[in-house]
Amino acid sequence: MLNGVAHSRFDGEPIDMDVAVNLASTVFLGGLDTLPSNIAWTLRCLADHPAHRRQLVEDPSVVPAAVEEFFRVFPSVARYGATATRDINFHGVDIKAGDRVTTVLSLANLDSAVFDHPTELDFDRTVKRHFAFSAGSHRCLGSHLARHELGVFLSEWHAAIPDYRIRPTAKITYTGGAVFALRNLPLEWDI
Repeated sequence: MLNGVAHSRFDGEPIDMDVAVNLASTVFLGGLDTLPSNIAWTLRCLADHPAHRRQLVEDPSVVPAAVEEFFRVFPSVARYGATATRDINFHGVDIKAGDRVTTVLSLANLDSAVFDHPTELDFDRTVKRHFAFSAGSHRCLGSHLARHELGVFLSEWHAAIPDYRIRPTAKITYTGGAVFALRNLPLEWDI
């Protein structure tokens, strides 16, 4: 991917070095916190739900559907901030141009008008669209890479460690900055 950035062309000319470095940095840093956060939430869920874990172990073909479901249920970036560009009344709330607005876009992933039993993890879910990677011009540039990486992780981890659990005495803590993440996840398994 980085080779593609370094050798890309814009209007027939080699891409500007500053632009190439900016793109490469964005790709690298974009997934630095988000994917590890999603992996931790996924492992926590699977440690607590052995039936889902067995489904992945016994039928690896379910991994792509599981990836979409894990991103839907556990989006790493749950809120987005923006500045209003014009005055607007939104459902009875006056928002003035220049006001800072925070949206919890990931709540759309729990919309019962779109998803049957939206709070349940379902690898057989037919509706796959979600807002884990945002949408439109703000869509995550690395969404396809993140999907691939989580799929590889799920396959490789469960091939090597099919049965695991959260240490019974564990005290799991969280962080809620730009990325909603687990600070720790003490897993244990038998060798």
